[in-house]
Amino acid sequence: MDIRIFVGGLSAALLRRRAAMPPIPVRVVRASLADVPLRPRPRPPHRPAPPVRPASNM
Repeated sequence: MDIRIFVGGLSAALLRRRAAMPPIPVRVVRASLADVPLRPRPRPPHRPAPPVRPASNM
């Protein structure tokens, strides 16, 4: 059996099954949160990199 024919038959069967099922109702979790804009995360203060320390064997 050719693999392309097999995959084509499977995808056609899945599409037929999905078309026969009723659509899934969309539930709003909390409508009150939809109007609240997201606050940007506060940026941490800039910290410079620690100074380069010489190796202990120098």
